[in-house]
Amino acid sequence: MHMVRSAFWRVVLVWLALLAVFRGKSQLAILLFGPDYAIDRHIVMAALSTALVVPLIAMARRYVDNEPFDGLGLALDRSALRPLLVGALSWFGPFVLCLAILLGLGLVEITAIVPWTEILAFLPLLVVLVFLLEALPEELAFRGYVQTNLGKVLMPWMAVTTQAALFGSWGVALWLISSGGIDPLHASLFYVMGGVLGVLRIISGSVWTGIGFHLAFQTAAQLLLNAERGHFEIEGLIWLQVLALGAVPFSLAIPIVEKFYPNKILWTVRSAF
Repeated sequence: MHMVRSAFWRVVLVWLALLAVFRGKSQLAILLFGPDYAIDRHIVMAALSTALVVPLIAMARRYVDNEPFDGLGLALDRSALRPLLVGALSWFGPFVLCLAILLGLGLVEITAIVPWTEILAFLPLLVVLVFLLEALPEELAFRGYVQTNLGKVLMPWMAVTTQAALFGSWGVALWLISSGGIDPLHASLFYVMGGVLGVLRIISGSVWTGIGFHLAFQTAAQLLLNAERGHFEIEGLIWLQVLALGAVPFSLAIPIVEKFYPNKILWTVRSAF
């Protein structure tokens, strides 16, 4: 029971710290650049996310957990490449297939409203920004630190479920604090995404799998849907959001990753890590 309470309070402490860090950097970016979208603001926010979260998790791991950083599943050598690519493929493959079907059926039409040279030139920068702003810090924090700690005291399925609830509540809390409201579909996405990413973490044994999935999803979503940058005009947006960006890749990611990591997972045996 003491171990459960200790893990719980460590996770709560990091959850609150992450909420403060992400809210604080957003406020700082608004103070420096104003409330409207600007590429300079995006770059600063991305740099701050990784620069603040990675040391936070490293210090929590060393001084609170008294355990090594490498126990979080974030390999820092060439072994990271395979799970990163598998994770990206698990989202991007189903997305491309579903998008092709929707385009072929005429349910979705996507028209570039700026030159393709401009879009392609921006894409590498967007990948880096998504990696630094969302994919790396969020996966390290939730599928790395939070889920690893929960996995020591809970069965794997319970650790995934609890982590997903914490991730979803964190995302919704940030949205409510910054915007004052959130629609149910958007709110549910945080919880579903947390669950899928938590399962990928256990199947592959690596946080990099979730980083790849997260990176592919956020890059495509931000490239297509960011109206402030105005790269595309889209008809049939609901089909694109619900099916191509959401339901289809989120449903197929787990079986795809299982093909690359076929080891049987003991979901009712502690611990999965």
